[in-house]
Amino acid sequence: MPGSANPISPNRRGRARRAAHSIELRFLHRFALLLPVLLALLPLGAALAAEEPDDASAVPAAPVAADPQDEKRPGEDSPSTAESPPAAETPDFEKIPSRWYENPWSLLPQPAYEINEPGNKWNPFRQNKLKGDFPIIGDDIFLALTVTNFYLIEVRKLPTPRGNTGATPQNQAFFGDPDQKQQVYNLALSFDLFKGQQGFKPVDWRVKGTYVFNTVDLEVKEVGVVHSNPARGRRRQTHDIAFQELLVEKHLFDLSDRFDFLSLEAGLIPFRSDFRGFIFEDTNLGARISGNYDSNKWQYNLIAFSMREKDTNSDLNTWDDRDQQILIANVYRQDWPVLGYTTQVSYHFNRDEATTEFDLNENLVRPAPVGLAQPHEVRAHYLGWTGEGHIDRINVTHAFYYAFGRDSDNPFAARSVGIRAFFLAGEVSYDIDWLRLRTYAEFASGDRDPADGHAEGFDAILDAPGFAGGEFSFWTRQSPRLLGVNLTQRLSPLPDLQSSRFQGQSNFVNPGLFLAGAAADVELTPKSRFQLGGNFLRFHDSDPVESYLMIEEIDEIIGFEAFLGAQYRPFLNNHALIKVGPSIFWPGRAFEKIYDSERQLFSLFAEFVLTW
Repeated sequence: MPGSANPISPNRRGRARRAAHSIELRFLHRFALLLPVLLALLPLGAALAAEEPDDASAVPAAPVAADPQDEKRPGEDSPSTAESPPAAETPDFEKIPSRWYENPWSLLPQPAYEINEPGNKWNPFRQNKLKGDFPIIGDDIFLALTVTNFYLIEVRKLPTPRGNTGATPQNQAFFGDPDQKQQVYNLALSFDLFKGQQGFKPVDWRVKGTYVFNTVDLEVKEVGVVHSNPARGRRRQTHDIAFQELLVEKHLFDLSDRFDFLSLEAGLIPFRSDFRGFIFEDTNLGARISGNYDSNKWQYNLIAFSMREKDTNSDLNTWDDRDQQILIANVYRQDWPVLGYTTQVSYHFNRDEATTEFDLNENLVRPAPVGLAQPHEVRAHYLGWTGEGHIDRINVTHAFYYAFGRDSDNPFAARSVGIRAFFLAGEVSYDIDWLRLRTYAEFASGDRDPADGHAEGFDAILDAPGFAGGEFSFWTRQSPRLLGVNLTQRLSPLPDLQSSRFQGQSNFVNPGLFLAGAAADVELTPKSRFQLGGNFLRFHDSDPVESYLMIEEIDEIIGFEAFLGAQYRPFLNNHALIKVGPSIFWPGRAFEKIYDSERQLFSLFAEFVLTW
């Protein structure tokens, strides 16, 4: 109020009353807990009180409030000709004890509060130059180093061919003991050298790389599986080192004063072409132009890859030419067609040349060992429309792709075929506090007649979709072997009958897939989250499998699976991460006839990741 001697506003007084009430409640609670201690210290308190000074002047006098009658009202003259003293200025900020250690009733000394704690180069939670918190050269050149330890152990039951020689040759069954065990260890050393304050605008330039040391240990119960020579046994241990990522990025120019930009990258580039990785996700040799526009409402990418071969066992990059070229262009538009939903349109082109390739385990992978196994070229184009976001409280994901092109000599059709296939996927979910309920479906068209010259079975370029359970799904994670090819590829749900995920060629003469399922995502605590779900699986058309195996009347029902995924972060961050994923698969009539078994299959894996 103007002219008041009390400089505290009504709002400030209200906050003071609420704070005082809160302090009273805390005091009563703590007083009840500490009452025995206070009684024990009563004599000491009396002694201290006896030493208090008697001088009343030592106690500051309370301010005297002004008489309301002396206040000047609008339209009235001041009752006093003497000018009122200026009100004391209230500070904008006030020092308070550390909020982390504040405990006025503690008998222990309170630690000193430091706003900026000193850096420690060995502590990833403290600021230091090795994390990119401070420049290493000048004022704007930074270096961030990362060390990641990854360990995977996985046990599974998977249809396993007996190979050329079996431990029990009197058993005439084609598939033998399904037990397998795999261990993978990766030590990744990453560096990121860049110029610019990337927290506020794109970097001016960047040099980034990741060097990986890999060990893989695979053990099965049948000979002739991990080695083409049965005399080498049932266990394979391999070691590999490689640059998995190595790129240079240059900021070309800004398109507006809102830091809309255009950048260029070249080298071994990690790239996912859509929201979920339905068509392409890999790190490989290429060049990329990317940027945004209209205050980041639009984002776009144009990237070309000259693919390198992968190591057969570690899946790490090599510098050998794969004789495959890939071109991808996509555009994202945020908040369209509704607020909160992001839409993407894309074009993919895959040219896989006619070559012959044996993997490091001496198996023919290109062309697939089917029929006459003639080298052939695949040219495939993909037009896509995808989207992800929310409409009101409903979370929605959708994807549609149409593939067309030509395969010069498809091994399953034994002729040149024209490609025309399509793919649909959708997911709807609803959040209830710590629970997300979701349902989803996926459809990949299948080929109805392998001999008609039309390849209608959909296949991706190099997919690894985080969809329908992703890595926790048995069907997506595992890769059942079927003669010289795989029914599906590791981390892909498509039954494409390729010889190898990385070293094989896309095959559009396949049975296709219909998948439908539901899952629940549960975040019990900030440290732990789970997902639990199940999927129904069915071929679109089993004719390609019948033609390949020369078996009649194969049903379309693949089976049903249930999966559980658990993730635990013991320190509330991603510096230490534990994943566990059990899954069970119940074969349907198609799977039982293909693999001549009604046995239930399962997978159980655990991942441990430590990052500095």
